Amino acid sequence: MDINYQKIQIGDRLVRTKGGVFSKHHAVYAGFHENQHIVAENQIKVGVRYILLNQFLKEGTLKRIDYNKHSVNAQEQIIERINNKMGATYSILNYNCEHFANEILTGIKESKQVKTGISLSIIATLCALAFGNKFKK
Repeated sequence: MDINYQKIQIGDRLVRTKGGVFSKHHAVYAGFHENQHIVAENQIKVGVRYILLNQFLKEGTLKRIDYNKHSVNAQEQIIERINNKMGATYSILNYNCEHFANEILTGIKESKQVKTGISLSIIATLCALAFGNKFKK
């Protein structure tokens, strides 16, 4: 997938592969500074940080860009929210990359990946309990 560099702006969400089948890595485009495109991400063992877009893209395959068309005022607020989160600790269940991107862009700290994982775990556990007892007879 190619990035439309004429269209991308602060507050656009970038989603790339992360390594797992179900997991994706979310980041927020943070602008063009000193001839470099910058994104903000929440990374395992590192936390919230700015990195070069090229580095973000080297670590996986770009799957999606959500172009958002934020006003200049909204873009300034996004950068302020990112700056306020700098160094925040990564937690796979409580504050992962998707939690971070959603909180920055919508104000709601949530992760559909975590919700899906928990739901699948509950279903698998219930199936194991239900069918496990059936086979023990």
